[in-house]
Amino acid sequence: MTRRESELESLHVDTNKHMLNIETIDINTSLSSLATTTISGSIISFYYVFGIAKPDHRCRLPVNVWPNDTQYNPINQTHELYINNYIPKTIDGKQWENCVRYMISNMNNTLINCPNGWVYDRSIFGYTFTEEADFVCHNESKRSWLATVIQCSGFLLLIIGSFADKYGRKKMIVIVTMILFITCLITQIIMQWIPMTIKTKFIVLLFNQFASGLVCSTYSLIFILALELTSATYTGLAGNLIFISWTIGQIIVTLFAFITYDWQKLKWANTIFIGLGIPYLYFMPESPLYIYAKGQYVLLENILRQIANQNGRKETDWYIYYQEFLRNQSIKLTHKKQLTSFQKSYQLIINRTTIIKLLLTAIIGFTTLMIYIKISYSLAMMDTSPYLGILIGAIVEAISYITSSLLISSRLGRKGSFILMMSLTMICMIFIPIIKKYNSIASLSLAQLGKYTISSTTAIAWIFVLELFPTSIRSTASGVFIVCSRTGAITAPIIYTTISNNYLSYTFYASAFLAFIVLLFSLMLPETKDKPMDNVTDYTTTSLSLAQLGKYTISSTTAIAWIFVLELFPTSIRSTASGVFIVCSRIGAITAPIIYKTISNNYLSYTFYATAFLAFVVLLFSLMLPETKDKPMDNVTDYTTSITDI
Repeated sequence: MTRRESELESLHVDTNKHMLNIETIDINTSLSSLATTTISGSIISFYYVFGIAKPDHRCRLPVNVWPNDTQYNPINQTHELYINNYIPKTIDGKQWENCVRYMISNMNNTLINCPNGWVYDRSIFGYTFTEEADFVCHNESKRSWLATVIQCSGFLLLIIGSFADKYGRKKMIVIVTMILFITCLITQIIMQWIPMTIKTKFIVLLFNQFASGLVCSTYSLIFILALELTSATYTGLAGNLIFISWTIGQIIVTLFAFITYDWQKLKWANTIFIGLGIPYLYFMPESPLYIYAKGQYVLLENILRQIANQNGRKETDWYIYYQEFLRNQSIKLTHKKQLTSFQKSYQLIINRTTIIKLLLTAIIGFTTLMIYIKISYSLAMMDTSPYLGILIGAIVEAISYITSSLLISSRLGRKGSFILMMSLTMICMIFIPIIKKYNSIASLSLAQLGKYTISSTTAIAWIFVLELFPTSIRSTASGVFIVCSRTGAITAPIIYTTISNNYLSYTFYASAFLAFIVLLFSLMLPETKDKPMDNVTDYTTTSLSLAQLGKYTISSTTAIAWIFVLELFPTSIRSTASGVFIVCSRIGAITAPIIYKTISNNYLSYTFYATAFLAFVVLLFSLMLPETKDKPMDNVTDYTTSITDI
């Protein structure tokens, strides 16, 4: 097959991409529809920040003291006097205690829990579900359920992703979006107009939040579709367009929250926005790469024609290349037995290299989102308006996504950019708790820098991971990546709330260490820059990268052993000892190729395990040897040292 035929077959040639697809990322109806759906996803994800926020609160005054105590802040001097008499102040004396009051108007009296309920400050968040359900003090843990259930809904992506590989990206995006919209609409109607107890409303809201969590699945599928609609040269730009759309959603939900000042009205605003975006799904094309992987060439022609029309391409600009492509497929089908889609996917999934990639990407997903949530929690403790905090965070994220787009398009590529930004994130995680002790402003600036670097790292990881896998299992692999990411997102707040403030700094160091481990693992992954996202994967690349890493480590080990061994013996017998060392080394060098030639390929992997076990034994033996650093290589040696060690 000629080079031109091979390029046409991949559907990622410059010719095909220029003639048939979105080459220079025209902001046409295809990508704009994806961006609109992404904005909806961001709006839903950030609902928790405002609708279920924890406003300032205090115990309600006794009815016989102040019959209508509904204002958090004093309305007059008398009201303020009663509040100060019944409600103790915090240690710093700046606020009232949240969960206790005095039994009578006497500061020396016994403290009791709030028997008459609480009064909430509506000046910032308005009327929240936290206030309606009194999810504060001993009931505060129930607030976290509403956040956790959204993250748990993301686990469905394992199933939805496999369905998207089987039935198509667009079809699953439409189905999941409609389920999300209809479920939210029905549950909100129930909560708004049907009388019920607060416990029942909480259960309905939990179900609503779980359905809202499906946005995680649509976001992942939209991201995949955006990359598959774009040529290899511009996948980074397309992916970061989706990320920037996410930050626009953050700004919009902040605006909605500021206007509505009510948790149910905010829910309605979010749902209406989703409904307005549904018609855009009609203009969203199916992934040509998915259709090509399925061998549905008639449908592929229709989709390519639709994309060409949207991009202003004439029939004569692309159809001749498509006909040539079909002729090449006919020749290929007559000479090669074709596997079913299921057989192809199964062979890919059980492939050892694919499993290694899945495991590595799962660790990357867990770590990046856990650190992202951890830094976000730190920024949430800022003494500033939450609206301003979200806006600043959105701007920082948008800048980070633009930066990541530039980085992955440079010589650094995906892999180098990921290593660079993860390294910077690791440095920020180490210094945030250190600087916080001395300067809060500098710590805040460093935390914003940390959010910038981890946002950029996350953006690069999303693009990098999806490009690692072929079309037939890309959604499934993305599902594994997202589920592990959501696990990290759930883990971060649990750690944050359970660890004492005295030991919270250690969690930053632990996160930095985990980031370092991920950085090392990323070295095993292949570079994907400018490589086509077709249905062919190179299984040798990851093994080659791992083998190169192995060669690096054993070369370093050998160099250290040569120096170490010579320093162990006195001058009078050093050459003899060196001779023994080298002879045994040569015996090992002779043994390796003999084993390689005589062992069957089916059992060759076991030789690696045997060698690893032998390396472990050598490691144990090395513990018996003395340290030789900075010791003179004279004619005297201390034989008692090694005997004592033994």
